[in-house]
Amino acid sequence: MLSYISGKIKGKYVLSAGKSVRRNLSECTTYGLGGAAEIYYPENILQARAAYDRITARGHRPIILGNGSNVLASDAGTETPIICTKGMRGIYVSGTNEITCLAGTMVGELVRYCISQGKGGVEYLAGIPATIGGLACMNGGAGGKFISENIISVRLYVGKTVILDNKSCQFSYKHSTMRDINAFITDVTLKIYPSDSRLITEKVRARLAQRGNLPTGRSCGCVFKNPSGNYAARLIEGAGLKGLRLGGANVSTKHANFILNSGGRARDVRTLIAVVRAAVFQKYGVRLQEEVVYIGDFNDSDG
Repeated sequence: MLSYISGKIKGKYVLSAGKSVRRNLSECTTYGLGGAAEIYYPENILQARAAYDRITARGHRPIILGNGSNVLASDAGTETPIICTKGMRGIYVSGTNEITCLAGTMVGELVRYCISQGKGGVEYLAGIPATIGGLACMNGGAGGKFISENIISVRLYVGKTVILDNKSCQFSYKHSTMRDINAFITDVTLKIYPSDSRLITEKVRARLAQRGNLPTGRSCGCVFKNPSGNYAARLIEGAGLKGLRLGGANVSTKHANFILNSGGRARDVRTLIAVVRAAVFQKYGVRLQEEVVYIGDFNDSDG
């Protein structure tokens, strides 16, 4: 039995799909780019399931969106309905040294909760602008650590509820089986450890100080995964691409694996990604693989 600890779940537990609006994805992504889409905003798991069922009954497989921090959405938007989980927030005690986070819970909320409760083990996540569901799907992390190290299980909804244990998630570098099946994560159970709140706070501050060196501005964070035994940023810089600009997009001069939106279009960013990928391959014979997730259609000229 889950006991409610922190976070506020709005709305009543009724079989409603929640509100649906037509909104530009530029309002829903950290890139600040993207055209219009039909977006559902469920505020609890029952509303989320109802939204999923309504969308699939119309013949669509919904796109699941969290904080939109690892996403590039097309200027044309998408006709595929989207479920945005940001209203599904809350943290529960689910066992000894275990907590369950609803998918839309922000990383910052989790970190603050752990500080308040004297629970360690997730300090390395501090500063990541993501939801827990999105982070689990992408197996995100920082400083050489990944959220898969803390995940006990993930609950999905795909027309029925499915619970995957850590092994079944098949975590690998910036990947999980949830990405392969476009699964709708409703909540994630994490292991945490008793610790001193002051020590946790010190670790969190140190992590935030390290992130303070990252570029500011509109971006998705790192665009490319690091190749085995190397760093994408090092290869991009070595290819002479730091600061390269195309339309309203540019490779950051601070960290070459960041491509910034400086007032352009999603097409500019997508094309610049293709240019960077081709240049690195030409110089080093390394095919960089995108970490960023694309929403909507990009034609051939977009790369």
